[in-house]
Amino acid sequence: MPTSPFGQPGAWYRGNLHGHTTESDGTFSPAEYAAYYRGLGHHFTAVTDHRRITDMSAFTTADFVCIPGIELDGPGPDGSGCDVVGLGLSGVPPAEELGSLQGRIDAITSRGGIAFVPHPYETGITSAQLAAVSGYLGIEVWNTLSVVGWGKGVATVQWDEVLQSGRWLAGLATDDCHRRIEQGEDTGKAWVVVRAASLTPSAILAALADGRFYSSTGPEIQDVCVEAASGGTRVASVRCSPCRRINILSDRGLGRAVNASGVVDLTAAERRLHPQATYVRVECIDAAGRSAWSNPLWL
Repeated sequence: MPTSPFGQPGAWYRGNLHGHTTESDGTFSPAEYAAYYRGLGHHFTAVTDHRRITDMSAFTTADFVCIPGIELDGPGPDGSGCDVVGLGLSGVPPAEELGSLQGRIDAITSRGGIAFVPHPYETGITSAQLAAVSGYLGIEVWNTLSVVGWGKGVATVQWDEVLQSGRWLAGLATDDCHRRIEQGEDTGKAWVVVRAASLTPSAILAALADGRFYSSTGPEIQDVCVEAASGGTRVASVRCSPCRRINILSDRGLGRAVNASGVVDLTAAERRLHPQATYVRVECIDAAGRSAWSNPLWL
């Protein structure tokens, strides 16, 4: 089972895991792309051009890491389009391996990569279809391009429905950068924060594969833990940067929202978990409406 990042050894590193350059359909050159995300204070980034691995090794330094990536398009379970993003794979899969959603996932993982499903709400992938395939890390719960371009970039419903079916999935927030910020505002809005042993591609990828990260469009999550309480119950506790609401979420309506009172923001919350809860995950929402999402803890 994936590991909670909080309280683990290592350091926190921030980065964007989905974006495109002029090598496919983006308007940033590879050099501009690396310079932009480095300028945001990110520690790492991934270029995921369509059906190709863009060489970003020239832009990797001791304090900024470029992770090789790719986005593979093809038919979804119902015949409509459905993409898969791959990170850290050793080569470009041939077209004959990309004919199904499961095939694209397998093409990535068989080459040593990590796969995740991008923008499932925008492309119409249902929770049942997501639960029917295996071998991938998770889904994008936030995709900036899908939010600003189509209004369908938040996929928390699909996430919870798959979790309720008994399948663990990570939640990732990405930009899916295609354009310069003055043209589309699909850059610099979302990232993952990884707890890794070091700032190297292998350490970042290992932490991602182990679920040791949270995702954000602004707030910081400092701790999420579940501890035993009296009467055989459990209590979930959260610490975060100042927020207006902290959602402690679980199956169906078994979670709770903790709301700030008056003008005083929340920086912590705790709630006793329902005995029937099978997982808990946290959303922290600040005064600007920006969110952060923890990965689920399996109970």
